[in-house]
Amino acid sequence: MEHFEISQQESGLHIEGFPDAVKVIAVEGWRSKRLADLALHKDDLEFADSCLDAINVSPEEPFVIREALWRSAIVHFMKCFGDSGARFQLSSVKILKGELPEVSMAFEYFKDLRNKHFVHDENSYAQSLPGAILNSETKSYKIEKIVCFAAIIETLTQENYSNLKLLVQKSHSWVIAEFDQLCSALTTELEREPYESLLKRESLSFRAPTIDEIQKNRNVP
Repeated sequence: MEHFEISQQESGLHIEGFPDAVKVIAVEGWRSKRLADLALHKDDLEFADSCLDAINVSPEEPFVIREALWRSAIVHFMKCFGDSGARFQLSSVKILKGELPEVSMAFEYFKDLRNKHFVHDENSYAQSLPGAILNSETKSYKIEKIVCFAAIIETLTQENYSNLKLLVQKSHSWVIAEFDQLCSALTTELEREPYESLLKRESLSFRAPTIDEIQKNRNVP
């Protein structure tokens, strides 16, 4: 997958680097939808990978910087494997086929870490224990102070980092391969159409979302 300079014109989107092109036509159908989804998965996986790289050049203090990058990497990686959403979800079974069982176990670990700790507080990785400091009998009152002991398990370890990096890279490679195959199939399909029919197709265009769309599922191609 390549990156191109794009500009918005009255006739639609203009992609730089194609001097012989006359327009960018919109494509539709199930292949188009899957292609769009794969491109979004690619963006999430690359963002997760960039977060992991940024951890290595971030200072130890303040603690929140590295931890925020770590959590963001896991959330964006697992976003590609959720149970629902506007796009089709990647399959860890397909992507990790042929790998050692430990690789699938690592995937399940990050899935639970995201679902039951970082995004939803369900497991014992976060604990809070209330207590009361009891004074000796020499004091006129028994309870000095109510306290609460909070403990958050450290998950940014070298082993976990390496496992997530591996999973992100494997998923990214799978997505790129699927994207390229779909592009080839779409090219073959479009080449069969008469030129006049292709020229009459709608130009590819982009409309920025409005604030009232924040709570709505986006339309699919």
